[in-house]
Amino acid sequence: MHTNRVTLTLLSYWYFLAMTDAENTMSKAHILYVDDEPNNLFAFKSVFRRNYQVATAADATEAIALLEKEEFDLVLSDYKMPGMTGVALCEYIKTHFPKLKRMIISGYADEEDIVLAVENGVIAKSIAKPWNSEMLGHEIAAALK
Repeated sequence: MHTNRVTLTLLSYWYFLAMTDAENTMSKAHILYVDDEPNNLFAFKSVFRRNYQVATAADATEAIALLEKEEFDLVLSDYKMPGMTGVALCEYIKTHFPKLKRMIISGYADEEDIVLAVENGVIAKSIAKPWNSEMLGHEIAAALK
């Protein structure tokens, strides 16, 4: 009888943890990070998964497919990617998902393209790589307000 009580207690505890985790996931902002470098995707997800629901995409095509399936609060995209620049992706997002917030993260950005994107409301901000997790965390929090 004691074993059944212990088992029931453990099952109740695991259920509680699972439900708490599900509730936390539901209340977290949903971020899509787009970058053609797998190490950058891994690093971003590792750093920010505790505070946000993080999805990643390796290119604009994959990002657009995710955007059509899921709702996001913020998209952060690398600037220089094969096929479509981050600004071009953000222009697409602005047209098809106008309420979705957009930012560029890049080490190789065309400054003129970035300035025009900010002036035209295509992106809210551009952040330089390599990014500092604390600074980027503040920028994400500000963008989500």
